[in-house]
Amino acid sequence: MIAETGDLTEIIKIVRPRVPKVDEYGDEIATDDEVIYPMLFAMLRSKNANDVEKNLSTLSTSAQFVIRHRFQNEPKITTDMELIHNNERYKINDFNIDTQYKMWDVIICQKSLE
Repeated sequence: MIAETGDLTEIIKIVRPRVPKVDEYGDEIATDDEVIYPMLFAMLRSKNANDVEKNLSTLSTSAQFVIRHRFQNEPKITTDMELIHNNERYKINDFNIDTQYKMWDVIICQKSLE
């Protein structure tokens, strides 16, 4: 089993960044992110030792978060979205859906360098 309910101790937020708008003078106008999930409980998944050895350079910037399975009537998590955890932004690279047991989904992401 990937996780237990008690393991979901981290709080994350899923947003879709909006493209900044430009006013009539050509200046960018800041736009707020579209909030998809304002608060989800997650487990920060530890790295496999074999994976770490192969990719030491990405160790500090990559992360996996385990969340409860998302159902069809809930918003889909896609790679054009970002995850916010402890005020740090992560670009979502992949979203692995638990199609067999429908219990736990895994968000694979990379820390934004901005």
